Amino acid sequence: MATVQELTALGHEIGLTGLDLKEFIKEQQNLAREEREKDREEREKEREYQREKDERDRQYELERQK
Repeated sequence: MATVQELTALGHEIGLTGLDLKEFIKEQQNLAREEREKDREEREKEREYQREKDERDRQYELERQK
């Protein structure tokens, strides 16, 4: 995630000042926050899938040993 200073510099580079600059920074921070949330959700789905797979594998092995 870009820092506020980096976003400010970028905003200035594209000609933003005042309220437009503040809005730009907020929008960029919100986009970054949403992206991090998506990443967290995806990692959690992957962990849940792996837990379920491990449990299925364990159950299969138990059944096979009978």
